[in-house]
Amino acid sequence: MTARLREAVPSCYLALCLVLGGSSSGGVLANAALQVFGLLIIVFVALRKPLRIVQAERQLLLLGAGVVVIGLVQLVPLPPSIWAHLPGRSATINGFALLNAPLPWLPISLWPAATLSQLSAMVPPFAMAIIIFVGGSQSLRLFAWTLVALAAASFLLGFAQLAGGRESPLYFYLVTNREQLVGFFANSNHLATLGVVSLPLLAALTVNDGGDFTRRPLAGNIGKWAAMACLAGFIMLGVVADRSIAGLLLLVPSVIGSFVLLRVENARIALPVVAGLLAVSAAIFVVIAFQSPLLNGLGSTDLGTGTTSRTEIFARTYLAIIDFFPIGSGLGSFLLVYPSYADNAAASEFYVNHAHNDYLEVLLETGLAGLCLVALFLAWWVRQAFFAWREGGARARFARAASIATALVMAHSLVDYPLRTTAIMVLFAACCAIMARPLSTVTSQLFAEGAKRERGKMVIADA
Repeated sequence: MTARLREAVPSCYLALCLVLGGSSSGGVLANAALQVFGLLIIVFVALRKPLRIVQAERQLLLLGAGVVVIGLVQLVPLPPSIWAHLPGRSATINGFALLNAPLPWLPISLWPAATLSQLSAMVPPFAMAIIIFVGGSQSLRLFAWTLVALAAASFLLGFAQLAGGRESPLYFYLVTNREQLVGFFANSNHLATLGVVSLPLLAALTVNDGGDFTRRPLAGNIGKWAAMACLAGFIMLGVVADRSIAGLLLLVPSVIGSFVLLRVENARIALPVVAGLLAVSAAIFVVIAFQSPLLNGLGSTDLGTGTTSRTEIFARTYLAIIDFFPIGSGLGSFLLVYPSYADNAAASEFYVNHAHNDYLEVLLETGLAGLCLVALFLAWWVRQAFFAWREGGARARFARAASIATALVMAHSLVDYPLRTTAIMVLFAACCAIMARPLSTVTSQLFAEGAKRERGKMVIADA
């Protein structure tokens, strides 16, 4: 693989995932295609020279492999004498008893097909992490530009969808949030996630673009700063117009994090630029929000306590967790398990497809093993975020932006399921892979047998 091709592969695969992977269930063929492409990437990299990775990258791969191991273990058939004693299986046992049929060998997962589907969904993030590992520092700039450009394009498409009305042919999916901005996604909340995540990467590009232009007088670069400000302002406006409460709340730490990133890199210029950006964006938003009929009902959402409200879903998911802990019900089995805990008297045309909290859903489906894996990942993330903000250099700058982006996704996962969507899952994996090696491209010294280095430090190969 040539150097230029290696640098372009992460951006190309990200573009495919963002355009085709916007639905967790509505784009079956598109997601399958992304999985096939991802598998080809993994095989191609594996057939080349051995993948040389640093400790943090190896740990990240092992954490991902842990999810696969849990899923595979859940697919192993168990004898009736063992399976009957697993928590949460009484309804199934009673069903066989009513049929007067013997209990067969069954796996831990109550829905093996869904578990296999979840395992196959792990291929794209694995592939993205690996190609980030083998790519150089220059590939990060192209990756970030691809993310920002597609975020802006997705919001532009969203405004066109909004203008076209409920039956607009620009909506990608049959089941989607019509009369809202969704862009390449099926869920407007996930478009908001893409928007807030792209802002820290744009801030990193602003600092890094043009070599030393951030060290020149502001007047000499007013065109470049204005272009960046307009792009950021458009994305911010898109997040607000998206009408996602989570997006509105996450926009605040996203802007603050981007501001901190700029201040860390260049305190002299960042303050007036960001202050001006916020003022211009606020003015544009106020004018459009109060004058345009497209944004009627801005920020409206259902905060009640109905059967499809977040509080009700969380409470009933918690009851299911208690019943199935510590083994879990099986990866992907939420849709099968949750109806047993729903209020049948309040049934409607709407159904709950996810817990709208990735942590609760992981805990329900994987039990104690998943809880331990999440804890290990959070410990890994804190460690890598510390290294990213401590070090300097071009790659560390993108690692800092990635730490902000991943924190935003993890925060959104408290009230939604962004990581159940291929596009956001791949983006999250890419940012974690960038954090895994916070300094510039590592030289062969790091991999030399018996080489010694300070714990947590890496060898800088380029600035």
